[in-house]
Amino acid sequence: MLHLFVDMLERVGFLIALAFVFSRSRWMRSYMSYQGEQAHQWRFIVFFSLYAILGTYSGVTVTPYSYQPAPWIGEVSPTAAIANSRSIGVVIAGLLGGVKSGLIVGVIAGLHRYSLGGFVAVACMLAPVAQGIMAGLCRNAVKRRFRHAASAKPAFAVGLIAEAVQMGLILLLAKPWNEALGLVALIGIPQVVANGIGVSLFFIVYHTMESEEDRIGTEHARKALHIADLTMPLWRLDFDRAVREVARTLHEETKAVGAYFYKDDKEWAKEGRKTPYWVDLPMEMQNKTLIGRFRLFYERKQEDSPSRRRMLTTLARLISQQYAFVETERQGQLLADAEIRSLQAQMNPHFLFNVLNTVKSFIRTKPEEARQLITHLSKFLRKNMNGSSKTMVSVRDELELVTSYLSLTKARLGDQLEFVTNIDEAALDCRIPPFTIQPLVENAIVHGLQNIGRPGIIRLDVKQEAFGGQYRARITVEDNGTGMCLDVTGAADEHAGVALRNIVQRLSYHYGTEKPLQIDSAPGKGTKVSFWVR
Repeated sequence: MLHLFVDMLERVGFLIALAFVFSRSRWMRSYMSYQGEQAHQWRFIVFFSLYAILGTYSGVTVTPYSYQPAPWIGEVSPTAAIANSRSIGVVIAGLLGGVKSGLIVGVIAGLHRYSLGGFVAVACMLAPVAQGIMAGLCRNAVKRRFRHAASAKPAFAVGLIAEAVQMGLILLLAKPWNEALGLVALIGIPQVVANGIGVSLFFIVYHTMESEEDRIGTEHARKALHIADLTMPLWRLDFDRAVREVARTLHEETKAVGAYFYKDDKEWAKEGRKTPYWVDLPMEMQNKTLIGRFRLFYERKQEDSPSRRRMLTTLARLISQQYAFVETERQGQLLADAEIRSLQAQMNPHFLFNVLNTVKSFIRTKPEEARQLITHLSKFLRKNMNGSSKTMVSVRDELELVTSYLSLTKARLGDQLEFVTNIDEAALDCRIPPFTIQPLVENAIVHGLQNIGRPGIIRLDVKQEAFGGQYRARITVEDNGTGMCLDVTGAADEHAGVALRNIVQRLSYHYGTEKPLQIDSAPGKGTKVSFWVR
């Protein structure tokens, strides 16, 4: 028995040494560990099925009363059996992968053992199946009692119990029973203890592998945070320049031979060169809207380890959060700018002076109209203050602000201003950024109709129209004024260009369109500005 125990330990040592060699290869680690990913489960099952079969082939041929060491098992005679380390692979598969993985590996290992023959073939076929199920069931119990399943002490206990199950099945199923009893008396203790030690030693190797993965994962996390520190300030640049600079940083810091940025399947920025091997870092907003993706190209296919996958996922998430944070900050500033301009319009001395003078002149001659003007002024101020605390308002609310503003302005200009509306009621509940329509109307009056020498006409259309296969609201502000250059940065008045740029940036942020405003204008022919909302 002692000699058999020593021989069994030699076989176990061979399997553990093989596992240690495999653990040095990052490519093989994905076969040895299973983290719950469906895409990698088949690798795990194949690896431990082969590991269990190898444990059978490297066993020792025995009869109920003797054994004959051999370097490799080929075929088992009807009166012989195998003292083996097959259960090591089966138990490990169950402890790491759960009941399903343990069952599949047990079935494969059991069928292979049955094909070799011997008077205990049936018992040895059923034993791995029972061992795999039992180890899978113990997995959760071990994880509850100990910190994680990869613990050497509980693994040793499970290995002992699994081998005891096999010995019990041999006694229960093998015939003749006297020979089965003699076989168990010969191999029982050596095989139970040796395989228990083998399972325990494998988990020591597994601990080492996991510790190294944690170290690599820590390095990857540190690298991702370092890259994030470098890219954070870049997002404050214009978007086109920002993605070029971020691509350059990724190219330098990730050791990729190329870093490209794609938006809507179009190439926006590129650093380095392309190869057949790449990984994508998607950029998404908090609502999962895809902004674009950075694609990193490598000279050869990269190893697919869990820590590297986590690093790339974390880096993509950090870049997305950086962009979302800076863009939210920028939108807040844009909204604040819009509020300031709106408040300036409210408190503009000329504006208030004109309104109050109009009210003063109406008090005696048109008291009812004077009262209405006061009401419109109050509503105008209140709408401005309410809009300053919101990021989105309904078209209905924005039109009420426009109506109040126009009522105050038309009372002063009289017949020199005509306002025409065409409103589709179905579009009034659509959401838009505040201070979007009113600045367009204000621009049309102050800059488009100024000194035209004829009555000015402003037309406001809000309609439901088909757009991109679905119905959306189209808002149009049109005047018959002096017109302007199509390049808003070259507009005759700087304030008009700034207001339009503010509206463009806020609409782009909320609706994801590059050019949300459609401007049709020419000097002397008026201006037509329209945009889509949903």
